[in-house]
Amino acid sequence: MSHSEPAVSVVIPFSPAYTPPEMLADAKRSAAEQSVPTEIIVVNDREQRGPAVARNAGLERAENRYVAFLDADDIWAGDKLSRQLSRMRTTGAGLCLDAPRMTRDDFVYELFVGGLNEIMSSIVVDTEQVDTRFEERLERWEDHLFALEASSAGVCFTRETFDVRYHETSLSTTMDDPSIYLRNGKLYVSLVSDRIPETRPFVYIFYKHMYFLTGFYHHQRGDYRRALTYFWRSLQIGVSPYPIAGIFGSSLFLSGSVAFDTLRKASKQVRQTDRSDASGETRD
Repeated sequence: MSHSEPAVSVVIPFSPAYTPPEMLADAKRSAAEQSVPTEIIVVNDREQRGPAVARNAGLERAENRYVAFLDADDIWAGDKLSRQLSRMRTTGAGLCLDAPRMTRDDFVYELFVGGLNEIMSSIVVDTEQVDTRFEERLERWEDHLFALEASSAGVCFTRETFDVRYHETSLSTTMDDPSIYLRNGKLYVSLVSDRIPETRPFVYIFYKHMYFLTGFYHHQRGDYRRALTYFWRSLQIGVSPYPIAGIFGSSLFLSGSVAFDTLRKASKQVRQTDRSDASGETRD
């Protein structure tokens, strides 16, 4: 470990309900084995108040100028922090994360409505330039909002800094309730368009994506009528093959379920008629 680099505070939110302890141990090890000195801060979210609350608590406890975030089920590359600190020194940026190099305008677009999604475990901030906090009202997208706000201090990029480890109990795989998703999406887009004006021209794209995924989550739950409603809303905002495929698929499933219900009701009526006939024959 080289001590010529500044120390970095590493905030790891942890909830035993969502992450196995052995995965947390792996995450902590990957932080401890960095080529720069680290202060590891594990925030145990026993009350399940959410990662935004836990990360803010970690930020308040951090003793170093540079703060990095690591989800408890992810792991870092061994030279992750040293490469990012070097890049931050070169560019003067207050935020560094894992993505291809691009302008800030392109970054805002890609993070808001483009293909940039998994970022949380790659983020490093210079707290002398960034005083942003995580929005605790959000159960989703709180990391995106944080990064969008922090990028006003300049953003730089490195690649292949961490590995995402998906598992059945992770928070991201359990957040597919369509009502929660839609409520958070509407709050997020309201906050983003208010705090980062550059995103406003792309709000319609976000709504198109959000309505499609809301339809998808309803379809997964077997609520094909509601799924069709949101697929249509997405399609009305902009033509895309995804809501078209969703409409086709949910329509087929809805037709099948209606046909099955009709058959089931008819079968029930036949059985009731047979029982009535049998009862009548007995009385005769």
